[in-house]
Amino acid sequence: MNIDNIKKVCIVGWGKSGFSLCNLLLSLKKEVKLTEQKERKYFHPSLIDKLVAAGVSFEFGGHSEKFLKECQLVILSPGVDSLSSPVVKIANNLNIPYVGEVEFAYWLTKAKFVAITGTNGKTTTTFLTYRALRENKRKVFLGGNIGIPVSSFILDTKKGDLIVLEISSFQLETILEFKPYVSVLLNIEPNHLDRHPTFNDYFRAKMNIFKNQQQTDFAVLNKNIEMLSDIEKKLNSKVVHFSSEFENQNFSCVYRIASIFGLGKADCLHVFNNFKGIPHRLQLVRVVNGVAFVNDSKSTNPSSTIWAFNNIKGNIVLVAGGKDKGVDYKSIIPYLKKVKKVNLFGQAAKKIEEALSGHVKTQIFSSFRDVVSASFKESNPKDTVLFSPMCSSFDMFNNYMERGRKFIEVVKGL
Repeated sequence: MNIDNIKKVCIVGWGKSGFSLCNLLLSLKKEVKLTEQKERKYFHPSLIDKLVAAGVSFEFGGHSEKFLKECQLVILSPGVDSLSSPVVKIANNLNIPYVGEVEFAYWLTKAKFVAITGTNGKTTTTFLTYRALRENKRKVFLGGNIGIPVSSFILDTKKGDLIVLEISSFQLETILEFKPYVSVLLNIEPNHLDRHPTFNDYFRAKMNIFKNQQQTDFAVLNKNIEMLSDIEKKLNSKVVHFSSEFENQNFSCVYRIASIFGLGKADCLHVFNNFKGIPHRLQLVRVVNGVAFVNDSKSTNPSSTIWAFNNIKGNIVLVAGGKDKGVDYKSIIPYLKKVKKVNLFGQAAKKIEEALSGHVKTQIFSSFRDVVSASFKESNPKDTVLFSPMCSSFDMFNNYMERGRKFIEVVKGL
């Protein structure tokens, strides 16, 4: 896409990506507008005032046709639903093209992308891949759904650089030209069914990671995926398999990605041996009176919580809940052997309680602090209080990181 002819751009969504996009577009000498569904009072005023002074126009409390009129491009932040958002309908009515932040950033660089998606394990695999490639003297950037907007660094990249990207189904919905040199699918299970009407819609969004690849590109696939043969029929790229059956999924996948760039297992071992985990993913917060508190706020679906169960020894008191995504919470029932109790909070609490009824003791709490405190009181030495929500954070928090920090704050105050 040639952006030289685009003079006026409207960003949808004020958050990390929206802020980065504002700065990026201003540096490109574009006229910038930003529309946000929430009221202005929910946001930090100094950042907004700074951008207003730089020439950015804001609209809070909804999206209007008048505000978008005369814009030549709309850029959606990752949280904006490209299928049902009112602003997308307005853009369509005005014949204004719309893309996501990742797609737009892709237009501005000649760097190669390593893009990693899947239902679970994306963040850990993305981080390990970044570290492995960077440790081996390559100029590598890290971004995407891991919490770093691609628009925040894209102008610093050049031909020959690598961008390692965690990418979600939300970001993949709006792909037009985006073509990773290496596209990775770790696994795929039902998720985000509050946004994607069916599993097939979710699957199609994930498959967009491969849609522009050619024979000179690589698709790295988990050979244990049930629909592997169907996926491979749709690919134009070279296929590299990894296995999650006999070794750690993350390590196995990173080895295969590294091999594409001429690196061997030995080149990755230093990174793996020094890996202490990432925040909000099975993160040990502290041990109080023999009770371990583990922050797994990154878990936003049941299969991720099952993975946490399998990696914790001893009895568990599970703290779960948040915004329901339309997933099946009954899928954790066969894995509840070590779980003494499930303490619930948030919008999805009642639905989870009903799904687990008769299989494990449950209780719903009205406040986040109460659910953590009660879990501590009900635990014995050598037990683990596992905060693995199985839900998104958007009923009470802005993102899983804020939610995880709140858990840490409460635990440290015990």
